[in-house]
Amino acid sequence: MDNLALASTMKRLAVWLDRAWQPAGFASKQYDGGPFGCCYVSLDPSRQHQYASANWNRVHLCGAEPGLRPEGLVRLIEQFTAAGVTRFFIWLSPGPDMETVRGSLAQAGFRPRMQWTRYPTLVRASLEPPPFRTDLVVREARADDLTAAHDAVGDMMWGEYERSFGKDGFAHFMAFDGVRPVAIGALAVFEGLGYLNAATTAEGDRKRGAQSALIAARIAKARELGCTSLAVDTMTMLEHSLRNLERAGFRVAYEKEVFEWSAEKPSV
Repeated sequence: MDNLALASTMKRLAVWLDRAWQPAGFASKQYDGGPFGCCYVSLDPSRQHQYASANWNRVHLCGAEPGLRPEGLVRLIEQFTAAGVTRFFIWLSPGPDMETVRGSLAQAGFRPRMQWTRYPTLVRASLEPPPFRTDLVVREARADDLTAAHDAVGDMMWGEYERSFGKDGFAHFMAFDGVRPVAIGALAVFEGLGYLNAATTAEGDRKRGAQSALIAARIAKARELGCTSLAVDTMTMLEHSLRNLERAGFRVAYEKEVFEWSAEKPSV
């Protein structure tokens, strides 16, 4: 799968994931034609964080796809502001004529937001699980594991993990120290793609090999479920996570470009 095809698949995946794991009050729209192009919009006024990764007011684009025009960006801004959103982000993945869409974003008042981190999408063609070392036990999670795991790992990624638990197309894993859960990770299966997500480890149990073991377990599950390729999103600021993925054979396919629109003074 080339990067343009992968980016298109990942945009469709974003739609599917949001339907599975977003809370009540979350709204979304898909457009396929002028003046918005082929974009996916998500809107949640309750989550207007200054950081792109924690702000769910988003527009997913793949380059200047057919139908995207400057007036479409203006109308998107109006949609967000009418809902009381004062900051949202464009997530731009590879697509045709990237320079044109970058210029249109700048003209509409969007500013690049990649000062502190970058946003790579990584892929792995092999479905052979990688080697790992850990003293922890990894297995698929059961419903009765959820409360103890939440208490252990905290809120980061927990909402997505819990809300997708038990739904079709998902498999959920945990790493245990004895009976104590110390780390979580989920696998989503979409159009033959195994997507690793919702991974986090209790702070006091990091550097014990939990995530490497969870990566291997999810790859094995993806192979069992008939996936033909694997993907994962991360941030370069999460250096340990990125190293774990690269050691497991994942390689950067492309980096998403993130642009911010804010009614307030631009953050730095």
